Amino acid sequence: MSTDNSNTDSGNVELEIVRNAFYATVRQAGRIILRSSFSPIIRDAFDFCVTLVGPIAPPRLDLDIVAMNESLAHFSGVMPYMVRNLVWEYGAENLRPGDLIAYNNPFKGGNHVYDNGFFRPVFVGDEMIGGVAVKAHLVDMGGLTAGGYSVRKRSVFEEGVVISGVQVYRDDKPFVPGFNLYFDNSRLPQNMLADLQALHSAASFAEQRLLALAEQHGVETVHDAMAYTLDYADRSTRDGLRALPDGDFVGEDGIDADAYNDEPYVIRTTVRKRGDEVEVDFSGTSREAASSVNCSVFDAINGVFTAVKFLCDPHNPNNSGAFRCVSVVIPEGTFVSARPPAATTMYFDAAEAVFNAVTKAFLSGAPPEAGFGGHYGTNMGLLITGSVGIGPAGPRRGLPPAVAEQLAAATQSIPATLDDPDAAGRRLFVAPLFALGGFGASAEGDGENFVSMSQQNLMEMSAEAIEEDHPVMVLRKEFAADSGGPGEHRGGAAVVYDRMVVSRADVYPLLLHLRVLPWGSDGAGPGRPGAAWVGRPDDAPPGTDVARVWLAGNGDTPALLPLGGYFDDEQSPTDRGSGTWVNGLSDIDAAPGTLVRVRTPGAGGWGDPLRRDPAAVLRDVRDGYVTVDGARRDYGVVVTGDPDTAPQALAVDEAATREEREGTR
Repeated sequence: MSTDNSNTDSGNVELEIVRNAFYATVRQAGRIILRSSFSPIIRDAFDFCVTLVGPIAPPRLDLDIVAMNESLAHFSGVMPYMVRNLVWEYGAENLRPGDLIAYNNPFKGGNHVYDNGFFRPVFVGDEMIGGVAVKAHLVDMGGLTAGGYSVRKRSVFEEGVVISGVQVYRDDKPFVPGFNLYFDNSRLPQNMLADLQALHSAASFAEQRLLALAEQHGVETVHDAMAYTLDYADRSTRDGLRALPDGDFVGEDGIDADAYNDEPYVIRTTVRKRGDEVEVDFSGTSREAASSVNCSVFDAINGVFTAVKFLCDPHNPNNSGAFRCVSVVIPEGTFVSARPPAATTMYFDAAEAVFNAVTKAFLSGAPPEAGFGGHYGTNMGLLITGSVGIGPAGPRRGLPPAVAEQLAAATQSIPATLDDPDAAGRRLFVAPLFALGGFGASAEGDGENFVSMSQQNLMEMSAEAIEEDHPVMVLRKEFAADSGGPGEHRGGAAVVYDRMVVSRADVYPLLLHLRVLPWGSDGAGPGRPGAAWVGRPDDAPPGTDVARVWLAGNGDTPALLPLGGYFDDEQSPTDRGSGTWVNGLSDIDAAPGTLVRVRTPGAGGWGDPLRRDPAAVLRDVRDGYVTVDGARRDYGVVVTGDPDTAPQALAVDEAATREEREGTR
């Protein structure tokens, strides 16, 4: 009997070693992408994912995602659908070693056409023992708008080229027709080349590590470890789910509008939780939108998956097994289950609203101490694109690489020379900019002030990287006082960004979640409203003089005009009950020196604000998260002194605070 137990323990240890090796593999492959890609959205923002895939057989694996690295969470739940649809359409019998197959169809693999997935089968002899799937945002895939991010597109055909199962590498060498499909449809082929090479290198590395595990432990053990890894995640999620109360719970969220209909799109969810399983029903959700604010059903499912994972099992590494206990019911043709050829460029704000609605439903049935405030909930994104002049670049004066060689090959015996004596070339730039913000407070403490949205897990591109790569100056990035939801524990603060273009540019605002405020929990206030403004210094000279004008912030500074959100008469952000709504989806033709300011919503608080420790309020005033007036108004705490001139002399007037709080009650 003891011998049997010893063998069982030994087997489990081996499976655990291989399980950890799976996750080490995808993490290291992710580092290869970070070090090798050229596009800032991959290199700096982590907009990619690396996964290990199970084999088609045995049935208990069935192309499941066995391990994924900790990068873009929007990709985590869609990858199994992408891989299965790709293999099914391409044909498993057509796969061979050295392949890298591309797939970016949102209605077959989720997300938008800029999120390109690639599958690499892994063979031992003639047996496909598994695979590697990677996915990353490639900055431009053609379409109407350079860089893609625009809310005005009406169909997927306006977004860019759609790819469903095309080789880009064959026998580990670039497959020219596949490469040409990318390069001939992108305005930024120089970035595309480096990114494709980085993704291929990462997939090749992961393949070699999987083969090494198979050689060391045997294929059968590797497959047992895959099943063990999936079962491990399944048990862990179910354990967390059982800790939540049973019942039927309702939650709502949504987005502000689309480009052609200025009316909210609402997500309605009913969460039916029984034991260690849950069903999420989206009946009653608004219809498909007229422009590119939709998401596919796969992204809605991912929103459900990530909400369940976040609430029930946030610490265990992710894979397909974690979602076995979840089922989704969703009508066809809503804005979170859009049908082809609907446009899905802005899928992420719609999918984030799914996350919010499901989270609110769960929290409605949870005890107060288990609740938390809502996060800022929107990218507050901007796409800034245009062109800048380039100077001489050697003998060929900035001509695209290989132009002369291509002409020579095409004309054969007829020589051709291209000349650009004035070096008057132009270079396209595409700057996709987004905003990080605050997360909600909980019974454990105040909310974080500067994090990514729940389904993104992105890093923000640094100001230096933005200014190095694009004609954009980052003039301000700071926290906004009195913006976090008041509570015993304060919600994370809003973040204000000022960005100025120094070249003529087109600016596409992506402001989709300003009507619904981040919720407060257990008697706390919601996060304060977000908004955006535009400043046009028409009479000011371009360049650094304009920057000084904006930074001065005095009476001579040109007025900032509302761009999106609810505003009071002083053009300050306010809530829908007292403000005038400005739809934030109008494109901007920006002259040099144009400033765009975005302010994220603040995050929701937790608990009664009048229970907040006055010392914590004093600290917030000193740190700039709360003003002296806000301390009295929101927390009933009377702070004396001037935080601007003498922060060390700030103090709480305890007698006045007791009187204030008693009077407030």
